[in-house]
Amino acid sequence: MMRGMENQQDMPWGIVALSVVIVLTATVFPMPSWAGWLRPEFAAITVIYWVISAPFRIGMVFAWCLGLAVDILEGAVLCQNALGLTVLAYLSFLLHQRLRMFGLFEQASSIFVLVGIYQLIGYWVQGLTGGTYHSLAFLVPALISAILWPVFKLSFDRLRL
Repeated sequence: MMRGMENQQDMPWGIVALSVVIVLTATVFPMPSWAGWLRPEFAAITVIYWVISAPFRIGMVFAWCLGLAVDILEGAVLCQNALGLTVLAYLSFLLHQRLRMFGLFEQASSIFVLVGIYQLIGYWVQGLTGGTYHSLAFLVPALISAILWPVFKLSFDRLRL
């Protein structure tokens, strides 16, 4: 009985809640129109980080709720981000042991692929609802997210201590 209580105290739920608030704020923070493609996918890298860090406590339900909140804040097609983040959480869960063993550079390249998959799901849903895109510029946020991954990961690791 005591062991279960210790496990719940090990999880920094305050840090998780703080990260959600920061992600939602960063998602809707105004940027100039020319820099719109340079915004990293904060929600995606947050889901990846928490699923890798606590795979049996934070998972697809967390990702779906965060994605639904992002959908509401951005005014996107309902459940577009929720679907993408849920798939991302599932893939991160499948790969969490491998990703933990990688160095920061290998993790960053994996983040590029995972966030790219998230972006593809989002643009697939937008294509189903009538949106069109003719270039690969939609992958720029995945590249920016991969570049920022080491800073993001090291910052959150430091907060968790």
